Amino acid sequence: NEYKSYLREGIDQASRMMNSPVHIRDDDNWDINSTTSEDIAFYGKKPIDVKRGFPAKGRAAMVKRGRVSNIIPELAEDTMYGYVLSGRASLQVIVDEWIDEYKKDREKAVVDLIQFFVQCCGCRGKLNQMMFANMDKVKVIRKLTESFDEESGEYPLIQGGPLFKKFKSNLLEFIERLVRGCKHNIIYDEYMMDNVISWLLALSDSQVRAFRHTCTLIGMTLVTSLIDIAKMVQMDLENTERQLETELKKGQAKRAFAKVERLQNKQKELRSNLDGFLTDFMSQIFSGLFVHRYRDCRPEIRSICIQELGHWMKHLPSHFLKDQYLKYVGWTLHDRHPEVRLKSVLALQGLYMIEDFAQQLELFTARFKNRIVEMVHDKEENVAVQAVKLISFMLNSFDVLEDSDCEVVYQLVFANNRNISHAAGEFLHKKLLSEDLEEVLKEHRAQRHTRKIRETHLVLKELLRFFLENEVSEHGAYMVDSLWETVEVLRDWKSMTELLLSDELGELALNDEEEGALIEIMTCAIKRAAGKDPPPGRGKPRSRELNTKERRQLDSDRTSLTKHFIAELPELLSKFSTDDQKIVSLVEIPQYFQLEVYVEHRLNKFLELLLKYMHDIVMKHSDADVLRNCAFTYRYFINNELSIQTTAAVAFRQLVDELVTSFNSSIVEGLESESDEPQYKLYVDMKRLYAFYQAHDLTDLADVEREISSIITKANQMQVQINDNITATAVMLMQAILSWALYRTNPSEPSKSELKKLRKSVVQLVQQCDELIQFGQPAVQKEAFITVCDMLIIFAPQLKQNPNYASLIVVPDRSVQIRLRDYVMTTVFADEEPSQFQEDDDDEVKTEILIEKRRVLASFGKLIAFSIIEMRLAAPIFAQYVKSFQDYGDIVKAMMSKARELNRTKCMRTQLLSLEQLFEELRDQNEGRIDRSSEEWTKIKDLAHRFALMAGVDNYKSRQAVVTFHREGIIYCLLRNGPPDGSPPSNLVFFDILAETTFKLMDIDKKGPKGLLAFLEEQLMKEGEIPEDEIEWGPLRTYRTALVGNTAEAYNSMYYGSMPSNKRKMMGSPMTLVDVKRAREDYGIDTWQSGSGNYVQ
Repeated sequence: NEYKSYLREGIDQASRMMNSPVHIRDDDNWDINSTTSEDIAFYGKKPIDVKRGFPAKGRAAMVKRGRVSNIIPELAEDTMYGYVLSGRASLQVIVDEWIDEYKKDREKAVVDLIQFFVQCCGCRGKLNQMMFANMDKVKVIRKLTESFDEESGEYPLIQGGPLFKKFKSNLLEFIERLVRGCKHNIIYDEYMMDNVISWLLALSDSQVRAFRHTCTLIGMTLVTSLIDIAKMVQMDLENTERQLETELKKGQAKRAFAKVERLQNKQKELRSNLDGFLTDFMSQIFSGLFVHRYRDCRPEIRSICIQELGHWMKHLPSHFLKDQYLKYVGWTLHDRHPEVRLKSVLALQGLYMIEDFAQQLELFTARFKNRIVEMVHDKEENVAVQAVKLISFMLNSFDVLEDSDCEVVYQLVFANNRNISHAAGEFLHKKLLSEDLEEVLKEHRAQRHTRKIRETHLVLKELLRFFLENEVSEHGAYMVDSLWETVEVLRDWKSMTELLLSDELGELALNDEEEGALIEIMTCAIKRAAGKDPPPGRGKPRSRELNTKERRQLDSDRTSLTKHFIAELPELLSKFSTDDQKIVSLVEIPQYFQLEVYVEHRLNKFLELLLKYMHDIVMKHSDADVLRNCAFTYRYFINNELSIQTTAAVAFRQLVDELVTSFNSSIVEGLESESDEPQYKLYVDMKRLYAFYQAHDLTDLADVEREISSIITKANQMQVQINDNITATAVMLMQAILSWALYRTNPSEPSKSELKKLRKSVVQLVQQCDELIQFGQPAVQKEAFITVCDMLIIFAPQLKQNPNYASLIVVPDRSVQIRLRDYVMTTVFADEEPSQFQEDDDDEVKTEILIEKRRVLASFGKLIAFSIIEMRLAAPIFAQYVKSFQDYGDIVKAMMSKARELNRTKCMRTQLLSLEQLFEELRDQNEGRIDRSSEEWTKIKDLAHRFALMAGVDNYKSRQAVVTFHREGIIYCLLRNGPPDGSPPSNLVFFDILAETTFKLMDIDKKGPKGLLAFLEEQLMKEGEIPEDEIEWGPLRTYRTALVGNTAEAYNSMYYGSMPSNKRKMMGSPMTLVDVKRAREDYGIDTWQSGSGNYVQ
């Protein structure tokens, strides 16, 4: 009956909420367990949940983050909180009703208002007039605290669900309307505001977070509303003083003394309200609430304080824009929480964007400028972005930034983060390309160019100067991406080409270095206009299709740049045809053309001219990048269905014929002659062929496989002395030829003779490269190694997916695998000799060497990822993870991650082997002794700890692998060459390393019947009696201590498994240490029965 009564009450409340009656059967024999569909009313199509009285989906949304029981009573009551929460009544009407109530009984009205504040905090306690009048506030708040629902830590301000979605905005609007409605007399009656402020201060000082958070928000909003009133009072006061001054200027005869007296009384009243009441109210809240809550332990409370303080200083600077208030914003710039730092920066943005505040902010800027500049490197992206924008505001209105401060922001133009770099780009545009431009323009007013053209050229000149001074010539794409939205000159193709081609620029003429930089920037801008993906790190490549508007804009930009460069590019190629650094970017530009423009505007003559210049460039240049870009540009012109395809294909075949003819004519003399010139000519011809083989299948046009194979064979047999560059290029070229041969085969019905020939060529190339790795020169070894790795991946066992290709699979034998591994160790991880890096070597040389080493290591890592070589062979490489973390840590980590995905147990066995190898190496270096306090030993332990962390966060998935790691580690630690002789095993110290990884073990695997502790005891039985006090056995005791913990906890884990706590209570009490001891002594662990009747296996 009680439950039925509760149900009826809940459904009645739901009915009032939905303004729709909901009925249940009023039957004394009704059973809750026999409810049928007829017993449940429907609201629309949503079934009513009889347990709570809410629509099923609505209740689910309401209880998603909170308890419905916190909601229903207040909604059912006709209270201010119920109306504000539900938003079902006009807030202005609620305020007017409260004001009318205040005029009748101000004490009751104030009690209702404070009760509203308490309910907004989520408290169910009731405040009556007797408590308000007689009890101390601290006692009342303590009593209210007892009425909180302790099962839920949520309260309306942070509650989720649709019901609380607009609660905060409704609450703030209610406070604003309330203050506005009381602005004429109530707030000056020395009762309402005094009581409200005193109660807000007391509630905000509570230890309950809900009280502090909600009342801080209300108090801060109250001051904001009072500021609006103060501004209106200030305006009225100024008008009154102006009227009074005007009246006093009149003569005695014309002066209206009654009006003067009335204005003087009004002036006195307004000044009293402003200085005596409003200012005092704001000061009370600031000193009693803000000063304590701006350093609250909760970041959301601190954020509210700083956000509102910034609003106060901006809208009432006469009172708040002073150093005594500014210091709080400066201090919170150092807050540990990013949200508070963000609010501080945003508050300062509102101040620095107003030029009139310069004098008031002078001392603050001098004190905190360095911190603001530091914040552009904040680890939180939003904070860093807003810090850059704040410095931009400081740049506009305040002359306080030094060149060193600006340089810090300039460097962010090249940052990986897209938002930060764009903000830095805006700063660069304002400082470098706008302000400084005016000074430069004054010096060039005598030039004959128009002002618009001169401005464009000067902007480009300044941009080039910045680009070159920062010495990041290879990062033009990052700078273009940062400035693309703000610097329009990056789309001005005409001005760029004028600077590059015109000879009548005078002082604006570019030098050689500036020309190269402009060509690079122009090429990057063309890529950006053509819709290419952003540079690495600046966001993900486009994953969605462009909409109609974006596609139309992209087509327009591509058409515009195509029309311009179709005519101008041949001239650029002609002027810079001999400069490798400039031409490498220019020959790439046609790849972003809209080729339809050639056909629509009948511009074939420009196409023929472009192809002619490209032909000449290929035959003149030997730079690999230039040749590669030319090859891909030819492919772009050929792979289309337009009429220009024929013209491009004819030019391409003519070029390839010349390359093959030149190669055939130079091969004999280049191999047999001892002169450098024929060898160099052969080397250049092979480079050109290799560049075009990377982009085209030249099998039908250039059948050079036999000649290239003979060069590699002669190099291996050392029949003639072949230049290393020729041999390395021949290896790369042969790989490209065989890759195209596989691509040409028919997957469904391949020719058996072609497959047989292809496999023979592949096996031969792998064998030849294997020999070159052993006996070749360093340059040849590197290319041979990379070629072997690539060929093993191309012709890997994955080809079995197509049964027709099964015969092409090439599996290296163990000796080849070991040689590949050894080459990596000697080339990448060998200690660098002093001669490798000379003192005068610049950073570029060192960077190039590091890149080549990373390339070698990555090639070997792919073999691990595709299971082409045995995983255990990678143990020496895994061992270098900590030692070479700075240069190769990312590659080694990725290698181990792929190995873990393939087989967790094998991966951890390999990691164990790497630790054993490091241990033995260190022991051999110290003549059989290990200094457990040495730095080398600490690094090995750190490596073991990192290996354990890489096992993953899910201990269940890695459970078997970790246990295997420890079992085999224990066997290794106790390994002896002979029978036990009382002395500790030589590998016993290795227990220290194993102890570093025990945190990944589950308790049952440590101390269960078949756990590691039992396994350790079993292995120790072979050692006989072990002395407990000898130092030599210390590592064993350390490892055993790491395994031994709360034994009862381990057996409880077996007893309950992953069972929830409520079901554990149903099963009975867990096992204690006494139970475990009795089980072991009396019954044996497998047959003992606990007191609750449940067996433990």
